[in-house]
Amino acid sequence: MAGETEQGSRYRQIAEQIKQAIHSGSLPPDSRLPSVRTLATQYSVSMTTALKTLRTLEDEHYAVARPKSGFFVAPQPANKTFPTVINEQAREVAPLDEQTELHLAMLGSDCRVRLDLANGDISLYPVKKIGLLMRQMGYSKPALLGNTVKGTGYAPLKNEIARRAVDYGCNINADDILITNGCIEAISLALRATTRPGDIVAVESPCYFVLLQMLHNLNLRVIEVEAGPEGYVNVEKLTALFQRKAVQAYLTINNINNPLGKSIPNEQKAYIARQADENDVVIIEDDIFGDTAFGERRPFPMRAFSPNAILCSGFSKTVAPGIRIGWVHSSNYMRKIASLKYTTSMGTSVLSQAAIAELLRSGGYDAHLRKLRRELKNQIQHMRQAVLRYFPPGTRVSDPEGGYVLWVEMPIGALNVRALFLKARNAGIGIAPGHIFATDHRYDHCFRLNAGFGWNAEVEQAIQQLAQWCQLSLPAGL
Repeated sequence: MAGETEQGSRYRQIAEQIKQAIHSGSLPPDSRLPSVRTLATQYSVSMTTALKTLRTLEDEHYAVARPKSGFFVAPQPANKTFPTVINEQAREVAPLDEQTELHLAMLGSDCRVRLDLANGDISLYPVKKIGLLMRQMGYSKPALLGNTVKGTGYAPLKNEIARRAVDYGCNINADDILITNGCIEAISLALRATTRPGDIVAVESPCYFVLLQMLHNLNLRVIEVEAGPEGYVNVEKLTALFQRKAVQAYLTINNINNPLGKSIPNEQKAYIARQADENDVVIIEDDIFGDTAFGERRPFPMRAFSPNAILCSGFSKTVAPGIRIGWVHSSNYMRKIASLKYTTSMGTSVLSQAAIAELLRSGGYDAHLRKLRRELKNQIQHMRQAVLRYFPPGTRVSDPEGGYVLWVEMPIGALNVRALFLKARNAGIGIAPGHIFATDHRYDHCFRLNAGFGWNAEVEQAIQQLAQWCQLSLPAGL
């Protein structure tokens, strides 16, 4: 009896996930639904449960069965409209299941072809220059190592950050900047300073998986707002949440979003910022990829359009992944953020801060950025063209405006990416499976690729191998 109850609940859960994809537009009318066999494999259920799922969708007029062809999304009646918000109910981010925990644990481990992270090969970074600066400053200014780490950070670095912020539309007081151990600590401190357990936070979907797990660890609930066809968050749906007082905060990577690689246009940023201010929604912005944008002008952060936005960034994506120097700016919450920092990690290595400050002051950082952006754009283009060339018809791949990563989307129901992740890992190829970028199964047919480790024959062979496995996984007729 218990087994029957569990299976009954399972088919209903799967049906609701497919209905959500229909509501959001990911599965438009007349598109093919996964076959019984594909559904059973994808969700690890019996063929009976998979068939029951599709029959339930048919009974509720979400699906139609076509003889010898399978199930398809039902045509939308003229008098029926789907909800404009993906899911107005806030979700609790579930703790990691065993498989997801394995995925995240493996993401950072060594593998032969590094397509899973969001950073690059050591050759992309000025590590020799930074190493030289650290040695020189450690010798000439031993107090940088010998003194107690205290305060909100190394003043020359904070001044350089404030000076550079003018170039991207932000008038920032250096006294309102706090240096952190990477951008992730900056975001965590900002969330802890502005929210309470049980509060609801809006996020873009797909959402960087570390942010989702951070929200879980802070006992915060989320509403995931899917990207529109432009590749950035659906502004209408997002601001509707603000206007209904449905969320207390908005956590965003609005410049070079991870994993889609797009930036919200300035006009839309200004509108979002205005709506947030009018409805007392705190904007917490992760701008770690802003400096990697390919365009002639660096995109403006949300902070350029609202003095109330909290801006978080750092240098791990531009100077070196191993230098965990980040920062947070807030006009309204700095005292609380500084207090939380002191009781969390107390301080941040001053020698590393001093080296970065000198790199910024001398102009070396800007010269490096020009080269980094050029290399990343070239590597992204090579990998994107390879995916389009080798992967099965119907595969979609993002067209990033900066950063390191590509988002690959297979036809829904065509592929079990969780299985692909493990198969690839066993062959020494790392990818980031799509399901870790959401609280549900909506991206089980997607995965993220990293182009930061260069384009060479080994990488191209890895792309070809992934494409071959995807082709073999396609159901007949797709």
